[in-house]
Amino acid sequence: MTHSTVMRMKHKLISAGLVCALVLSGSAIAAGPSPARQWDRGHAMAAANSVNLDAAVHEISNPATLANTQATLEKLKQLETRSDWPMPAREAALYEFTRALAEMPRAAVATGVIEHLQNYQARTLVPDEDHPRTLVPLFNIRAAAAGIENGWQRNEFAVEAIGMLRTDPALLVSAYRQSSNFNQRSGYLDTLRHADMADIAGVQQAALEAFGQAPELTPVIGLTAVMTADTAAVRQLLTHGAGAGLSAALRQLQQRLGPADMEALLTFAVAEAPAGNASLAIAAWWPGLRHVAAVRDLLLEKLADPQLGSAAALALATDPDVQTIRVLQQTAKGDSVAARRAQLALDINREQLTGEVRP
Repeated sequence: MTHSTVMRMKHKLISAGLVCALVLSGSAIAAGPSPARQWDRGHAMAAANSVNLDAAVHEISNPATLANTQATLEKLKQLETRSDWPMPAREAALYEFTRALAEMPRAAVATGVIEHLQNYQARTLVPDEDHPRTLVPLFNIRAAAAGIENGWQRNEFAVEAIGMLRTDPALLVSAYRQSSNFNQRSGYLDTLRHADMADIAGVQQAALEAFGQAPELTPVIGLTAVMTADTAAVRQLLTHGAGAGLSAALRQLQQRLGPADMEALLTFAVAEAPAGNASLAIAAWWPGLRHVAAVRDLLLEKLADPQLGSAAALALATDPDVQTIRVLQQTAKGDSVAARRAQLALDINREQLTGEVRP
């Protein structure tokens, strides 16, 4: 056998191998899931609404089916691959099925079903409404499944918190501090919202004892302070609070405390709290105190303050009464820092202020 003959045989074998590989590859693609495709949002919604989604969701949601992992996964697979429905309709049904699981306890849904849905690869893609060049799932099944899992976890941690309150409220505070799980912390707060006042007071006391070294307890103290209307706890919140929960708690406190308490707390915040917390208090409490002359004068005095001046100006610009407008106009004369910030307050709502008062 000559060298040229051997080379020709090698080339034929290589070509045959490539053909086989292509055939096998094509078979694998054909047998696999449909590829993702860009759709016009309106056309995709029309396709989704062209079938009876409720009947398909009801069939999969049968309790006997849901309790069996294999049976549920087979039903889901049949829905995902059925050729008589357009892809948007299949994914709309999967999405509605996923959302329906929120009404069921975790124990009613077979293990592996949520995991399957969390790993689902969306194939109906549409341009994002704010960024049209970005494609997003029309029916975000993975996100919906993640939300269901989060909800189940949150409920489970809420039940755990009930047991802690019965044993020792300080246990809840300790577990909250040690956790970095958002669902766990949220579940504990959910339980606190429905606890009796004795348990709430116990949690608040335990949290306040640790607050100086644990600013992560801000949501706990914010929630309990709103429920107990304890002004001493609010002062601690203003002094040590940070991050999530602080701003919301300050806004809610105005609905729980009277004007005298709120005035005293705002004066404390401006004098004693960190500037960031004092600014949040000014923004949250000014609308309810804007007719109190002492509070108005306090903020006017702070217009020149390097840390609180801007917060004071923004507050004074919010629905000012006639007297506030007149004082701002007087303060705005000149070129001092206070004058410039007073003018800023006037400029923010110039049309409203012009209608209220004419110099």
